[in-house]
Amino acid sequence: MKKVMEQTKSELLSAARSEDLHPAVQCTAVIALCFLLTSTGWLSWEYHLMEQIPTGTTDMCTMVAGYLLQAVGLVICAFCLRRRPALLETLFPVSLLIHMVCMVPAVLSPYVSGTLVFGFLMNIACGVIAGFYLYSLTICVSAKYRASAFGIGYGLSIMASWFLSLIDGGSVYYSERVLLICLLLTAAAYLATAGLKDLLQTAPEAADTKAQTLPETESSAAKNPPSLEKYTGRSFLGTAVLLVLLFSIVNSSGFAFPAADLGRSVNVEFSRLVYAGGLILAGLMTDRNRKYGAICALTALIIPFIILALKGGSISVILFWLLSYFAFGFYAVYRIILFSDIASESGLLFLSGFGLLVGRIGDAVGEMICLILADRLVVIVFLTAILFAASVAVFFRVYQVLYVPEAARQLTERERFAQFAAEHDLSPREQDVMHQILENKTVSEIAASLSISENTVKYHVRNILQKTGCHSRKELITNYNA
Repeated sequence: MKKVMEQTKSELLSAARSEDLHPAVQCTAVIALCFLLTSTGWLSWEYHLMEQIPTGTTDMCTMVAGYLLQAVGLVICAFCLRRRPALLETLFPVSLLIHMVCMVPAVLSPYVSGTLVFGFLMNIACGVIAGFYLYSLTICVSAKYRASAFGIGYGLSIMASWFLSLIDGGSVYYSERVLLICLLLTAAAYLATAGLKDLLQTAPEAADTKAQTLPETESSAAKNPPSLEKYTGRSFLGTAVLLVLLFSIVNSSGFAFPAADLGRSVNVEFSRLVYAGGLILAGLMTDRNRKYGAICALTALIIPFIILALKGGSISVILFWLLSYFAFGFYAVYRIILFSDIASESGLLFLSGFGLLVGRIGDAVGEMICLILADRLVVIVFLTAILFAASVAVFFRVYQVLYVPEAARQLTERERFAQFAAEHDLSPREQDVMHQILENKTVSEIAASLSISENTVKYHVRNILQKTGCHSRKELITNYNA
């Protein structure tokens, strides 16, 4: 009978994993296609701008204005989720269409004004598209697969982007063929969302279930994310926003991926393979334990200082690109999952894209610091150090809220026994006997220890077994220690 029960339990857990894994795979595909689409369009736009204006101005237009406009798109998506969630089903395909239509003049226009205007509109559409797939990630994917789905989705799209760069020596990004590729990706992204439609229609219920339900066999360290029900007030949310903002500024102020390096000594598509590795590693690690993912993201903030220390030397700029992209993988996963977990646990689904929204603002600010203070390395180091110190302070505030209470709530042995006794209504004498049972003492040893007869011990043992629903002392001990 016991073997049958264990087999049934194993089958149920296997079915639960399969049920959770299927939407995770679907969402990973949606994320990969959408990010490949938007990043391909964005890179083509940047390359086209570099042919028309100086690289410094290109950086200001793409990585400052462009990022801020992506944040605007995310705000539009969040507003839609807050006010009219049903509109999102229409907003997503419309954004795909706008992105595709605007991309044509953005990458082909012979006029700088046309390239900029339509490129900016394309960035707003990118933000809305990102808001949709981050909402889907929050709703459709179980918490234990959420970071992996995001990291692998982004990682696969980056690998595909590198593969595209191999076609005709990377000329595809400079030709009309990129429009055909993006048109196919647009259609594929739209079709890929069809499999998520049913899950998205049950959004509130799905969010609650997937955020809170984990297999019983998972280790306690992997039971993530921690409960956020008590921590979704303005104070905590403000702290979380500040943390993501500071992380992003520090990362970008250390190294800003300058357009001047492209084509001369850096192949951005190849460099981004390291970004893919960081994303996938961070995703897997974060799903294994949220705390480890958070600590790795904080630790990665050291890399901007390493880059600043090496600047001006004979070190190849390729190393700077590789280090920055690897570190960026950990920030990218952390900021997305932090707010995805908050949105899922609290039911405030419009927050699902806030990690990227705030992150893009921070990326733009960090880029601006690099551009404005390009010739003042000492000032950049000093400012980055101040922001780093602030990041550490804010990080530990968030860390204490999310993780320290979980550790503090672990019951002491005395509290656990008292809880067990109260739950099963054990009398004081039965509690004395229970203590002895947990020490694996025999009936005679218990009788001698408590100065009572063996028959009295047996009487209390029977009562304890009856109250706890156990059939043997071994089962009783097992249940207590479970």
